[in-house]
Amino acid sequence: MPRSKAYSDDLVLEKAMNVFWVHGYEATSVRLLEKEMGINQFSIYASFKNKKNLFVNALRKYREHVIINRFQPLLQEGAGLVELERFLINATVIRKSFDNKKGCLVVNTAGELGEKDPEIAREINQYYDFIRNMLLQVLKNAVAKGEILSNTDVEKQANFFLGVMQGISVAGKTMGKNQLKDFVEIALNQIK
Repeated sequence: MPRSKAYSDDLVLEKAMNVFWVHGYEATSVRLLEKEMGINQFSIYASFKNKKNLFVNALRKYREHVIINRFQPLLQEGAGLVELERFLINATVIRKSFDNKKGCLVVNTAGELGEKDPEIAREINQYYDFIRNMLLQVLKNAVAKGEILSNTDVEKQANFFLGVMQGISVAGKTMGKNQLKDFVEIALNQIK
């Protein structure tokens, strides 16, 4: 008779997500995962097969995390340019807070691994597709509300603002708050 787990996959996955977020994929050892997740190597492999599969699941968990905790203002029905501006300004403040020097797990992973692993690259691209589609809807709403010109190429602008969000994540690790605000201001001025 199989033994029941003494832990929650969801809880240990969240712990793993945070370990990868702080240390990156390559620098995270199974020993460190054991310590931080509070389970042994056998349990990690029984639940997640291997380190890479655990990491892919952690990337999915991160996507869920940011949808719930970060992107809600932009996912609200009718969110437009006002909400995008508020979101980007808030992102600069969050990035400069003492507890969030980690940046974005997906941006960090893209910088660390790029397209070395097709499965991880697919997860990265799914995350970026989600953000791009969210931004596309925000920009369409902004056109409908008259916040930006009706002839605005919202497809190109969605790609641009995806890059802006990635840039804030990277630049927020070192740039000052005023520099980040300037970055956001210039980005927003080009679409108004």
